[in-house]
Amino acid sequence: MADKLSGIIGHQEVIRTLKNALQRNRVAHAYLFMGPPGIGKQTVARAYAGALLCQQPQAGDACGGCRSCRQMAGGNHPDFYRLAPGGSTLKIEQIRELQGRVQYKPYQSQRQVFVVEQAEAMTPEAANCFLKTLEEPAGQAVFILLSDRPYALLPTVLSRCQQLQFRPLSNREVAAGLVSLGGLDSQRAAQLAPLAGGSMSRALRLAGEGDRWPLRTKVLELVQQLAQINQSGALALAEQLAEDRNQAADFLEILSWWWRDILVYRYTGQPNKLVNQDRLADIEEQSRRYDPRVIAAILEAIQQARRRIQANANTRLTLEVLMLKIHSYGGNLNGSNSSWSSL
Repeated sequence: MADKLSGIIGHQEVIRTLKNALQRNRVAHAYLFMGPPGIGKQTVARAYAGALLCQQPQAGDACGGCRSCRQMAGGNHPDFYRLAPGGSTLKIEQIRELQGRVQYKPYQSQRQVFVVEQAEAMTPEAANCFLKTLEEPAGQAVFILLSDRPYALLPTVLSRCQQLQFRPLSNREVAAGLVSLGGLDSQRAAQLAPLAGGSMSRALRLAGEGDRWPLRTKVLELVQQLAQINQSGALALAEQLAEDRNQAADFLEILSWWWRDILVYRYTGQPNKLVNQDRLADIEEQSRRYDPRVIAAILEAIQQARRRIQANANTRLTLEVLMLKIHSYGGNLNGSNSSWSSL
């Protein structure tokens, strides 16, 4: 059975909006689902597509049992189309193929639904070509654009879409999902939930990997050795991480969680406020070693690196600068060297 809107954990405000639109026959021509990667945009888009194509929708949701719902579940609905980047970009040839499909009437449903993943990856030529489709809408076509970086889209594309913001799930929602979808007991789910960063897909991946999340292990090994790591080692790590842009983003997120935990524990001493609750002993030890000003400087450097990578700066260069900064901080654990303030 295709996923139904009613079965999705979290994003209830967005889901209510989508259900109401279908119930009141006020479905928009184009939607933009915005939010961090792995947060559920694709899941909601597919469920909404199922509801839009369902032959017997119920309360703004798919019935789950009709021919269309069975086809969506099987991944072979003739009126559902998914467009994803071919490599790092969505090319104009892909958009022209989409335009060709829009010209045809739906094969069996009242609508055609086109889900465009990573919409910000459209080349300038592809974006302008797609804009023409939005400016001259076919009555039976519904477009659902998914984007982690909506600011990279053309303003004219943004203006023609109903924009829906997806926010990270709460730890409670993630834990509930791990119990219902991942089969975890409530105690283990509560332990893993903070590590997911509000992403259900990441939480389920962690549940499958248990304590063997390789990247997290690498990051935590790094922070234990900051005082010993040399400049060559810092540059080598940056080069390795830069090979995979998505891994680089995850690395920075894990790193920021760690330093955030050290700062939080330094001031509160409360384990239940930590993301890395399973590493309490290390956090407690490092919270005594590091001056809060050094921790704040490291966190700011990490955030600057995240912003630069999101803005398509050179990943390797950005990570090299960051790792050299952290290396310099690592040798001044008590903040006695004033050089940290100028970095």
